[in-house]
Amino acid sequence: MPGPGLRYGRSVFATALFVALVVAGWGFVSLLTETDVVGDRSVGPIVVPVSIGVSALAVFVALAAPRWSTMTTRGAGTLLGASIVLALGAVAVQLAVLGILQFVATGRPVSLLLAIAAQAPTPYTLVVVAAAFVSAMGLGLLAAGGGGASWPWEKD
Repeated sequence: MPGPGLRYGRSVFATALFVALVVAGWGFVSLLTETDVVGDRSVGPIVVPVSIGVSALAVFVALAAPRWSTMTTRGAGTLLGASIVLALGAVAVQLAVLGILQFVATGRPVSLLLAIAAQAPTPYTLVVVAAAFVSAMGLGLLAAGGGGASWPWEKD
């Protein structure tokens, strides 16, 4: 199992990959479908970036946990299952924060459910799921390699 420094460093890069994939994926989806990320005009401009930021924080916490480092030693099925759970959790956090922030902004409890219901069935939600899954699998596969030297002159 890698030390905390290596574990946190890898988790930071995996989280940065998650955010980059979300931004790029949302850009492509928006460009191809000619839609906005959030179709509801009542959602404020800060709500979506904050919801992705909180989701990225949740992804980082999950990937930086010592337990995540042991996923690759348990087999490919375990890593695949854990990555799927992490991806679904990331999108759940993103949608929940989006709804909560919309509720705080409007003061109407129904706006929480409406914001989540409007955002959940969009392709943008699938982008968040895919980005979290790719980041988790990438970190798991990187950890499976052991992180040792890969160039001939770096080996002992």
